[in-house]
Amino acid sequence: MWVSTQSFAELLNASDWPLALDSYQRGFVWGPDKLTQLFNDLATYAAQADTTLPYYMGGVLLHRDASQSKRFIIDGQQRITALSLLYHRSTGKLPVGQALSYSGQSARHIAEGLQALKQMEAIAPQTIERLRLTVIEVDSTDLAFTFFDTQNNRGVRLEATDLLKAYHLRAIDYAQGKTELKAALQRDCAERWERLQRHPAVLSPGQDFAPNLFNRFLWRARRWRGSHTPAGKHEPLLAEFQRDTWPHAADSRSRIDSVPLYATRHNRLASCMTLAGNGDYVLQGSQLRVGQNPASLPMALRQPIHEGVGFFLYADKYAALLQRLMNDPAPCPQVSIFRTIYKQLLRSNQEYLREIFMLCSLMYVDQFDVEQLTAFALRLEFLLGAIRLEKKQVKQETAANFFRLAELNLLDVIAQSYHPKQVLDFLQHRQQAVTSSYANETVSAGHGVQGRYKRAVLDFYQGQLDSESSTLAGKSLWLEAYLKTCQEHRHEY
Repeated sequence: MWVSTQSFAELLNASDWPLALDSYQRGFVWGPDKLTQLFNDLATYAAQADTTLPYYMGGVLLHRDASQSKRFIIDGQQRITALSLLYHRSTGKLPVGQALSYSGQSARHIAEGLQALKQMEAIAPQTIERLRLTVIEVDSTDLAFTFFDTQNNRGVRLEATDLLKAYHLRAIDYAQGKTELKAALQRDCAERWERLQRHPAVLSPGQDFAPNLFNRFLWRARRWRGSHTPAGKHEPLLAEFQRDTWPHAADSRSRIDSVPLYATRHNRLASCMTLAGNGDYVLQGSQLRVGQNPASLPMALRQPIHEGVGFFLYADKYAALLQRLMNDPAPCPQVSIFRTIYKQLLRSNQEYLREIFMLCSLMYVDQFDVEQLTAFALRLEFLLGAIRLEKKQVKQETAANFFRLAELNLLDVIAQSYHPKQVLDFLQHRQQAVTSSYANETVSAGHGVQGRYKRAVLDFYQGQLDSESSTLAGKSLWLEAYLKTCQEHRHEY
C-alpha cells in the first residue's frame, strides 16, 4: 500500500496507467446541485488573494491492476468525475491520464451536469490542477475490495445494493473457472444490474429501483415470518443477501455459471440452471431452454441464494416480475385487471398500504402466476381498505402490524400454499372479521384522505350498485358481484 498527497494533475500524470472504473462500481450519481456547490467552492478559493494555499479534496483510493495496466478508482470516482467535468468546462477537453467509461444512466447525469456548468464562468484549469488529494494505492484485489466495502463517496453513502453488486461480482472472479468465462459472466451480470437499475419505480416515482426492490420487497418477503417483522436496515440487508448467501462449495451442483434449483411449483424436473452464452437459461436434468425472460426463471422467493451468478439471476427474476405486474407494455387480461384495481383503488390509499399490497402480490404471482389474481387483489384490497377507514393516519408500523397481529402471517400463508384457494379462503375469513369497518363507516365521500378513498371505492364498484350509495356497507357484496362478472366474461380471475 502506498499513501501520498498529490495535486489533481499529479494524480493523472503519476503513472502510464490511466485511471479507470471497474464493473462493480456504481455510476456517477452527482446531480447539478452538487456540481454547482463544488464550482462555487472552487470559485471562492480561486478569488483568494493567496492562491498558494492548498485546497484539499479528500482521499482517493486506487487499485493498481498490473494485469490490465490501469489504476481502478475504488473510492473517489464522484469527485474525480466532477473535477474532470470542471476541467472540460475550462478547456473544452477532458484531462489526460484517465480512461473513465460510464453507463447510459451515468451519461445522463454527466450531460445534466455539463449543461449546468455552461451557465457559469469557467474556472482556470490551473486552479483545478492544483487541488490536493490524499491518494491511497493498493495492488491487492482483496485489500481493494475490503476498502470498497467500508468507504463512502464524499458524503454520499453507498447503498447496501451497491455493496451487494460488488460482492457478487467479486464472487464470480474468485470462483474456479477459466478467466475468459469469468470475465464474460462478470460483464453479463454487470449489464443485468445496470438494466435492473433503469427500471421505472413501482411505488414512488423517482426512487432508485434496486434499493426499493431489496428494501421493500425481497427483504420483507424473506424475513417477515410469523410475528417477526424486522426492519430492513443496511447491515441486516448485507447479512441476508451477502454474508448468508451460499458459496459454491455449499452445493455439489453449483458451478461458476450454474445455479442449483429446488423443488417448487414452477420447477419439478431440473436440478440446476446454466446461463448460456446467448442469454438463454438451460435447465439441467431436463435439458429445457427457458428463453431470455428472467420472469420465467424457476426460482422461489424464499429459496437459498447462491453467490455470484445466482444472486444476479435471483434479483433479475423478481425485478422482472414486478415490472410485469406494473409496467410491461403488453399485459395479459389478468394483469390488466390487476392494474385497474391498483390504479383506481390502491392509488387512493396510503403508500404504506400500497407497499403491503404490492409485496403480497409479488409473493402470490411468484407462487401461482396470474391464476385467480383478480380475486386475490380484490380480497386483499378489502382488508387494506378497512385499515384506511379506521385510521386517519396510517403510520409505517401499520405495514408490519398487518402481518404481525393477524392469526397467521399472509406471507407465510402464500409461501406455504399449494393452490390459490388456500390463500383466497384465508383472505375471505379475514374479510368477515373487518366487514364491520365498512358497515359502520360515516365518512363523507370525497373529503379528506378517508373520503377520497371512499369515493374511489364507489366509483370502482359503480356497475354493481343498484342505486346511488352513500355508504360502503355493501362492499362485500359488490366484490362478489364483480368477480362473478369477470368469470362470466371468461376472465380467469
